[in-house]
Parts: sequence; C-alpha cells; structure tokens
Amino acid sequence: MTPPNPTVAACIAAMAVDPSRPRLTFYSVAGDRTELSGTVLLNWGAKVAGLLIDELGARIGDTVAVMIPDGWQKAGILLGAWWAGMVVTDSDDAGAAAAFVAQGEDASCDEIFVVSGHPFGFPSTNVAAHQRDYTSSVQIQADQFMSRVAVPDTQSAVLDGLTVGAAGEATWAAAEQLSPTDRVLTVGPWSLTGEVFSNLWGPIAAGAQVIHCADAATADLRHRAVAESATVTIGVTIAGVPRLR
Repeated sequence: MTPPNPTVAACIAAMAVDPSRPRLTFYSVAGDRTELSGTVLLNWGAKVAGLLIDELGARIGDTVAVMIPDGWQKAGILLGAWWAGMVVTDSDDAGAAAAFVAQGEDASCDEIFVVSGHPFGFPSTNVAAHQRDYTSSVQIQADQFMSRVAVPDTQSAVLDGLTVGAAGEATWAAAEQLSPTDRVLTVGPWSLTGEVFSNLWGPIAAGAQVIHCADAATADLRHRAVAESATVTIGVTIAGVPRLR
C-alpha cells in the first residue's frame, strides 16, 4: 500500500532507482563525513517505521517528537516517522508516541530514544534509566516496511502546523528545479517549518544527491564543492557553482 505521505512515496520511488547510488552525504559540525546510499537510507527509514508501528503500536496520526540537530540519523527518523503516517513535531509533547532526543536531553512522553549523533551511528553513551538507546532499538527492526494505511487527504497533518498538501508543494517546488544528475551542496536547515522539504526531501525526490554541510561556519566550502563535484548549491554562494536559492 502507498505510504500515507505522498512526499515520502516520491522519495522512496526516487531512491529505488539505482539504490546503491549515494543519496545523502552529511558533514557534521565537527567535519565528519557520512555517506548513505538510497538502500541504506531506505533501510533506516523502514526500521524507524517498524519501531513505531510494530513495536510501540503507534497509529496513523500519532505525534512523534524529533528534537535532535540536523544529521543523517535525523533524516532516517523523519523518513520513518512519515512512512508510518506520524505527525512530527520538534517540541516536547507528553502525549507523543515517541520522542527522539540528543544525548543529555530528555522528553516528557513514555517512549524516549537517545540518538548518539555519531557519524557511524554508534550507540549512545549517555542513556538514563527511563530512556532507550536509539541505535540498538532500531537496528533489530526489519529492513523493509509495508505501509498499513491509505493516502490521506491533502489537509491531513504531516508536521505540527503543516499539512500533507503544503509539504508536497514545498517538495515539488524544489524537485522541479533539479535533475537526477545534480549533486546539491546545501547549508539550508532542515527546520520543521517546511524547510526540511525544500532543502532535503525535494532534492531527493528529484533523484539528486544531497551534500549537507552542518560545518559551514568553519569548512572550506569551495574546496568541498570541487571535491564533491557539486552542480548546484542551496543557501550558500560558491564561485563557479550555480545557486538554486
């Protein structure tokens, strides 16, 4: 059955074309580089969806709090949450089906998963007694997930305050400007006000590769653009590389 979020369906379909090709390259604030193929990103998304639906018993329309910095693990969590039909917020919510927090942080719902942020996805080293480590909890889930729900109408929520229709518009507005041969170097944030669709999922839905630089304040982005063969940028101007916006 089609995933409940049409944007997710488009991203899944795009990543299924030549799935071994890199789709997300993430540079952390420390400059660590992590590269994910379509297969790997889809597997992480499927595992998160399985965790929410099969293990926790979450239902379509439930809220999931994702309160972590931008990172490749966040991309997998967002993909999985929307694949499962959840509404995502970046604020604490005591009634959430689950919350994903950084090490040393907490949430008020019952199911709290601590995300390490490690470039290789190693388990968290600071997990309180009432919390669970994200990596060890999600790795045991299946690599594939089949949606159990039908596509909702465009006014259904996908983010706290953003509808499926609005998310789709932001995604396709970005996707239409790109092609599968593009390599998009971006410093644009993945904020849950909609920028995550224009700066991350739009390029992926277009079949392009995203190269996200969280270390933009300290990195030599001109050198990186050359090293990564960037064809276009988002959020930064680099001589010799067209800027999308």
